[in-house]
Amino acid sequence: MNSDDISTSPPCDNKFVDELTMKLLSNKTNYAKYLAMTDTRKHEEQQQFIQDCRTYKDDMLDMTRRMCKNEDVEYSSDVTDAFDEYARTLIRYIEIKRRSDELQREYDKTLNKSDDDDENTMFPVSIDEVKTKPRYTGRRSTIDFFIRK
Repeated sequence: MNSDDISTSPPCDNKFVDELTMKLLSNKTNYAKYLAMTDTRKHEEQQQFIQDCRTYKDDMLDMTRRMCKNEDVEYSSDVTDAFDEYARTLIRYIEIKRRSDELQREYDKTLNKSDDDDENTMFPVSIDEVKTKPRYTGRRSTIDFFIRK
């Protein structure tokens, strides 16, 4: 691919890239504003989805509770499959989050312990404590001028 291929790409590809960038790199509020300005159909679909979630919230929570309790309920296979994937994803997320929090606490304890024990492990002597004067002999500066012997 050379530079001519990029400059002659159709505008619809650039719009796709712009839309994907906005969707992935912006927060929900800014993306909603972007959709409202650029694609009213998608914006209306998104608003309808939000409204549907509010309308059916209680039923959705009830169905979710029943499936989490493994009650013997018959839903369509697509609902059952979607719930299974949803539950697995949430379980994976929760496990990773808990492990991350645990590691962060261990790190914080280690950091606090090392701060308490040897605060100056990396730099045992502070700059203020060093009382050296450079030896200037009037000669041209070399690296020896900067090294303490």
